[in-house]
Amino acid sequence: MSKSNTEIEGIDTTSLAPSDPDHALASSQPRTDHPRDGSLSDLFAEQVARRPDAPAVTYGPVTLTYRQLDRVTNSLAARLRELGVRPGRLVAINADRNLSVVVGMLATVKAGGAYLALDPAHPAARLRTILQESEPVVVLTEASLDDPSDLGIPVIAVVGHLGGAVRDGAVHDVRIDGGAGPEDLAYVVYTSGSSGEPKGICVTHRNVVLRTWNCDYVTFRPGDRVSQISNAAFDMSTVEVWGTWLNGGELVGFDRNTILSPGQLATALRERRVDTVMMPTTLFNQLAADDPSTFATISQLLVGGDVMAVEQANALAALPGCRLMNGYGPAECTAMTTAHHVTPMPAETLRVPIGRPISHTTCYVLDDMRRPAPVGVPGQLYIGGPGVARGYLGRPDLTTERFLPDPFAAEPDKRMYATGDLVCQLPDGSLDFLGRADFQVKIRGFRVEMNEVDATLLRHAGVREAVTVAVANPETGDKTLVSYYVAASEESPETGELKAFLRDRLPEYMVPARLVRLPELPKNANLKVDRALLPSPAVASTPADDLRPADAEVLDDEIAAIIGQLLSVPSFGRDENFFDGGGQSMLAARLLTRLGRRFGVNMTLPEFFEDPTARGLARYIRRRTETTAAQTPAMAEPAPAARAGEGRP
Repeated sequence: MSKSNTEIEGIDTTSLAPSDPDHALASSQPRTDHPRDGSLSDLFAEQVARRPDAPAVTYGPVTLTYRQLDRVTNSLAARLRELGVRPGRLVAINADRNLSVVVGMLATVKAGGAYLALDPAHPAARLRTILQESEPVVVLTEASLDDPSDLGIPVIAVVGHLGGAVRDGAVHDVRIDGGAGPEDLAYVVYTSGSSGEPKGICVTHRNVVLRTWNCDYVTFRPGDRVSQISNAAFDMSTVEVWGTWLNGGELVGFDRNTILSPGQLATALRERRVDTVMMPTTLFNQLAADDPSTFATISQLLVGGDVMAVEQANALAALPGCRLMNGYGPAECTAMTTAHHVTPMPAETLRVPIGRPISHTTCYVLDDMRRPAPVGVPGQLYIGGPGVARGYLGRPDLTTERFLPDPFAAEPDKRMYATGDLVCQLPDGSLDFLGRADFQVKIRGFRVEMNEVDATLLRHAGVREAVTVAVANPETGDKTLVSYYVAASEESPETGELKAFLRDRLPEYMVPARLVRLPELPKNANLKVDRALLPSPAVASTPADDLRPADAEVLDDEIAAIIGQLLSVPSFGRDENFFDGGGQSMLAARLLTRLGRRFGVNMTLPEFFEDPTARGLARYIRRRTETTAAQTPAMAEPAPAARAGEGRP
């Protein structure tokens, strides 16, 4: 018989364990030192009082101390209050990975409101849908005053509150208290929705505090330098930003090009003396596969959002001084719910565990009747505890469906969240993630309802049926989307037309890498789509240009073969667009790293975007090689060696 849950070190399930101790119910030890009545603004104010002149945030050449950050956010919060921001009202932030984003987050909670981070790269139609539903009081941008929605929402440029007169002005030392308490909203984050529309998840101050203040899955100490890598619309930014500022650390921002380049990122982490890094699993898998030493200088690395590759995990676990954590947590439970300290594993290990519940969290593995499943038996994961979010914005029916009464809680009126994830509890008490129970998938760390992709495709007048599947790259394990469709008439829409249609309505990560037209979708006896019978997608090779020199063709073909191997396609045309063939930015960064090692050239992502084809890459490599050769001076004749006995001056 395996060890009971109540005997597992660090797990206390005495109050909720079923009669059979081998059933999978697990709870973390509660922390008694948490400020249960404190808001994010309250706890930040404590750090300002303790460490006024310590650095709080660095973005590029700009560093703000806690006192200066307090002043600029007081200035912006006062303006937000003038515009009507109050508890329960939203402030949208339309910017990405710059100082204005994190300043806007803090200023919003000071004003009493809740922030809604938007991704400026999303289609205008999607941003408009989100803004129409959420009804923010104001939109914050970095510098532009343009309304991204054309809905007449007031726009504030954050840059106007970052000047020296504000940073160094004692008049802005007066604290702005918007009156938000622990149970008020702190932020809303939108994820993919199966109905074809995104859904907003409402997270409270208490949720965030319990996940980031004095937590037990990662160490935040005063003075620690913590990277800010995640897009603010990705919920891991919650841990990055508030974990740093509520514990007296310094947030260090990175731009997108640096993040996607292993060499640049390694240099930046070392030069900026970063202690703690958090990043999506897909980015980790690719960076660690290319060069594990990227993370050699950091002390903590927290990864989450998808399935961690065992080979890459082992490579990082072998680095001296770097503690690797594999985290798991849906946005509905405030970013993080379980964590596993990764140590070297046998090469034949199938999966890296997602670990045990973090503090203030309960995890239940239940069968279809919501009864505890035995240890080792798969079941759906349900999550309880005060980290569970309030629910979905304006979706009471969906909230009732997914946020359920917790029958195992010691206190009445507690709730648990039905994740839809299949797990089983291992004998040591940790959880093994097995996959989804529905048609959700993680693409580059973002949760995608494939039904939403299908629903969007079906809005096109030329599509009668559609089904989307996720295809894993056998080399990296990363997933891409492939959509199969049936045309509504004999005149099928072109693939480019359909992709443009989707790009106007979906975020880039939700646009399928490939679209495959079929005369009919395969059906089973119940007339439901049989995904197992869908044909394997293939990419046709582009005919070669017979007029090109043979040596140019060889280089073109070699690069096309490298791209095909990276994208796991049987062939890749010389003139085929990398992104139309299934590529995306992180794979592009990996491709450039490979080409740099093979041909000795350093191509930037913006240069690659100019012509993302094998032929375009070959042209760039030839041009750089010829330029380098022309600039290399001829080697001088070596001086004759001195004879024996002849001294040198």
